[in-house]
Amino acid sequence: MPFISDTDTNPVSSPFFTLGFTLTGLLLAVIAWQMYSIRLEWIENNSMGTRPRMLNIFSAIFGIISGIFLIWIAYTPWDENLVLHLLQARIIFVSSIAWAILSTMLASEMQVHDMRFERVFKPRRFRTALTVICCVLMALNVLRFIGFGDATSMELSHFESYIETVEICTDLTIPEMSLAALFEWGMVLGLIAVVHTGILEADLICSHESEE
Repeated sequence: MPFISDTDTNPVSSPFFTLGFTLTGLLLAVIAWQMYSIRLEWIENNSMGTRPRMLNIFSAIFGIISGIFLIWIAYTPWDENLVLHLLQARIIFVSSIAWAILSTMLASEMQVHDMRFERVFKPRRFRTALTVICCVLMALNVLRFIGFGDATSMELSHFESYIETVEICTDLTIPEMSLAALFEWGMVLGLIAVVHTGILEADLICSHESEE
């Protein structure tokens, strides 16, 4: 199974990859800002403390960072600049996971004040946990292939055979990297599922404001 970024190396799928990641990055950044704004108003109206405010701020920051780097990586195919692409990917993974965790922690704070948000917290907690597990399993399988020392130093010599394998977006023959790619897809689907919980959260916040 190819990694998501492998589709950017194929002349047929590359334009769709670039357009898709650009729009996704823009959408993620906008959603992060909008969620920050409506949460902030709700937090202020309900006189909540400093902790929910800080969770709201940092979740928005990480969401926007993830969106910006998604746009950037859309124009950095790994077969043209592998080092930069890997750096961008790592920042996207870390910021996205941080955003999901902080958003889950914020939903936990909100449900303490209003039990209706339990409907947001429980599925978000499960989906965030699934996303984190997929991310960890992806990283572990990459480490199985290249070794921990090479991963931390970004030594790329062990990637040579892998690069040749996926240069035209073919199926991977290296079991560890194929599994890593599978878990990458799982992580992305998990993040999409976390974003989906924001719809219910926004509805609850808006309905609460309309009741007032």
